[in-house]
Amino acid sequence: MKAQALNVMLGDLNRSAEALSRYQQDPDTLAAIYGVTAEERERLKAKDMGWLYTHGVHPYILVQFSFAIGYDFRQYLKDLQEATERSGAGH
Repeated sequence: MKAQALNVMLGDLNRSAEALSRYQQDPDTLAAIYGVTAEERERLKAKDMGWLYTHGVHPYILVQFSFAIGYDFRQYLKDLQEATERSGAGH
């Protein structure tokens, strides 16, 4: 499964305010614990929602994460649409 480590990590962040706080304080350390790749880590820190989506993060998990970090929902939808159009990917 693509992005399995990311899906697991983001799912955990969505379920635990403590884990989300730990991620926000030190994203690299927490991501390393989950085995997230360097590129995935950088895309996650950059809040590159479109890339995360087209590279296998489940849309339900991703939208919940975007809400948890206060990411603008209109921007989130725009990011996903643009990334999907560029890549031709779809879930």
